[in-house]
Amino acid sequence: MTHFKQRILSRTLLLPLFLFFLLAPSPAAGARISVLFLGDLHSQLLPVSLKTNKTTVFFGGLVHGAGLLAKEKAAEPDSLILQGGDAVSGITWLHFSGEPEFSALAAAGVQAMLLGNHEFNYGPEHLKRGLSFSSIPVLSSNLTFDDWELAERVSRHVILKSGDTSVGVFGLASPNLSAQASPGPRVHIDRNLEDVSAKMIRELREKGAEAIIALSRLTREENANLASSLEGVHAILGGSSNEETPNALFVQGPNGWETLLAESGAYGAFIGKLALTISEGRTDREKTSWKLLRVTPQSGRHPEVERIASSFENRLNEALISTVGIFENYVDGRSSTVRGGESSLGNFICDALRWRFKTDIGMINGGGIRGDRVFPAGNISWKTLMEILPYNNPVYIVSLKGSQLRQILELSAGALKGGENDHYDPNTRPHTGAFLQLSGLRVEYSLKGEPSLVEADGKLIRWGNRLRSLSVFSDGEWRPLDDDRVYTVAVNSWTAGGGDRLFVFAEGTTEKTDIRDIDAVAEYLMSRKDKTVRFGKDGRIRITDS
Repeated sequence: MTHFKQRILSRTLLLPLFLFFLLAPSPAAGARISVLFLGDLHSQLLPVSLKTNKTTVFFGGLVHGAGLLAKEKAAEPDSLILQGGDAVSGITWLHFSGEPEFSALAAAGVQAMLLGNHEFNYGPEHLKRGLSFSSIPVLSSNLTFDDWELAERVSRHVILKSGDTSVGVFGLASPNLSAQASPGPRVHIDRNLEDVSAKMIRELREKGAEAIIALSRLTREENANLASSLEGVHAILGGSSNEETPNALFVQGPNGWETLLAESGAYGAFIGKLALTISEGRTDREKTSWKLLRVTPQSGRHPEVERIASSFENRLNEALISTVGIFENYVDGRSSTVRGGESSLGNFICDALRWRFKTDIGMINGGGIRGDRVFPAGNISWKTLMEILPYNNPVYIVSLKGSQLRQILELSAGALKGGENDHYDPNTRPHTGAFLQLSGLRVEYSLKGEPSLVEADGKLIRWGNRLRSLSVFSDGEWRPLDDDRVYTVAVNSWTAGGGDRLFVFAEGTTEKTDIRDIDAVAEYLMSRKDKTVRFGKDGRIRITDS
């Protein structure tokens, strides 16, 4: 091809792009937009109560959050109210299918919300029931649905008015949604976030949007990477950290474009207030601000949200005593049992984690199993499950080499007390609660071996030699653990971070999920035939004196 033809072809290809920007509505020369942003609500309608010394502190919750939103809206009537997904969670979401949460968010004045991870915890059918309780526009730009009802109910984007300014809003689900929740095979995820976002920018501009905001369930790193590759999004609000950002982060993209990134945390503890100023189509950094508004009882109450919350709180108390499943036989949940060897209760919990997250291995620290009693056979309620797993820890998936797993189990063995001559010293040994219950592994420990010693800050003093044998269930059979192979482990967030001096966990690669340990166990129990479990041991943990 001649150089002349190349120039003609290049101009021909560039002409549609030029015409698009020529004909597309120009962003306002100067516009100020106020956005009130509510992060991960997690079904928290009533305030959170926290005991500090002898004082009980109340904070967060949508009853007071909606009261604060009403005050802010009265002061600035043109403010937009947006919600960033994970509005639902846990027992309230399971039992009432979103009626209290979605009804309350509508009453609070939310104008658009994102589909989060928790919304898919109990599958698409459950989500459809939830969405039937609200007319709020629900967004997800990178999900497509085979189910026509969900396809009709979930929008790629929406345009809202803030005064005279048209604001386009679109939403991004996590690319790891399938690992973090249960969307099922008929929900499809487009993981090319840059292409999806570029398409949304183009469509929203064509429809007259003068400002564009993305609601996100991405990690902070993913948000920053996306912002650095995009031109056209003024702000990305939300993320998967469940933490608030006191100060907004500005990320520079192509051609000097700047995108603001901010999060407002979880449980309605804060409302994020974005004052976005646009000048010549771009974010005016000097005149744009982000601040967190703390939600407390002094924020005021929203009467309708309070009515909804109180009504369902009474019904929730009844739900707590409703049957989740059946224990065919009694199970020993005493602390001495779950911290001192193989436990049939520990087996069941770890099997549930491994089943739910489809990992090679499931683990829970003995200190994470509470109740300290023998649980009788019979119907089991949510209240009983909450007694066994009261911490409501999120489950993380940690990828570890086989050699690292050996070290972790050696540390676990160091938490075992070896009789009167053990001379257990809690200042230099892993706590007894660090002893790990297992699924997908078989181990043998010898109390004749030396225990591992670790300082309180997690610094290793010396390795022990109590671990005698270790095998992993792989491809339908038990095989020796491969030191060089990477295995996935489902474990609670406390342990994944190296808690109880199990510091090697923190050396692995961690993928956070939004699913709580109690929800995974409840789901496993309810999935079984007749919702029944018979407890027993299978020799997965052997402890000898030789």
